[in-house]
Amino acid sequence: MHVLKYWFGYTLSTVRGWLYALRPGKRPFVRNDRVRNSPLYDDVCTWQKTQMESMTFENDRPVKALKGTVDLALMRRIHRRTLLEIKHELGDLWRPSSVTLDKGRGISLDQSIAIMHRLRDAGFPDDALGVVSVEFAGRRHSFAIVQDAPDDFWMLDNGMFSFSPVRGSVLLSARKDVHVLIGFNFFDVWNY
Repeated sequence: MHVLKYWFGYTLSTVRGWLYALRPGKRPFVRNDRVRNSPLYDDVCTWQKTQMESMTFENDRPVKALKGTVDLALMRRIHRRTLLEIKHELGDLWRPSSVTLDKGRGISLDQSIAIMHRLRDAGFPDDALGVVSVEFAGRRHSFAIVQDAPDDFWMLDNGMFSFSPVRGSVLLSARKDVHVLIGFNFFDVWNY
């Protein structure tokens, strides 16, 4: 992504986020496990199995314990760096994050998984990280999340909704056309 495009989008996204925050009625996002009928459920479970086998081989297995801290300044830096290094491309298939990072491009899901891995490597708790896939205007899109509150999370999007991190309760309350399909991390699958 071009640096000027990023900073222009970041500024516009920040202003839009503040305007959304002024609206009354925020939507709480509490995880539930009623997602077995999602069209993405089987794909996510396959990804999780492959990912866990890979990480077990590397002796780096994710844990559900809240080990680590959520550093918002570091979160913003990792998000920015990933958007500047990994270009968005259209496609259907997702790749392992190592391939996405090597090629420097990927679909929104690839970008989201790369952000999640980078945050994990930076010491964020495994249980606080995830990816959420949504549907709007007849197409799917994904973004990384950092869930630092029981009923809310930070959205780390690739610019489709926002170039800057924004609260899910703020943006998704304002965007009634966005339907959450599934959320997942290394070991859990959920919905809201």
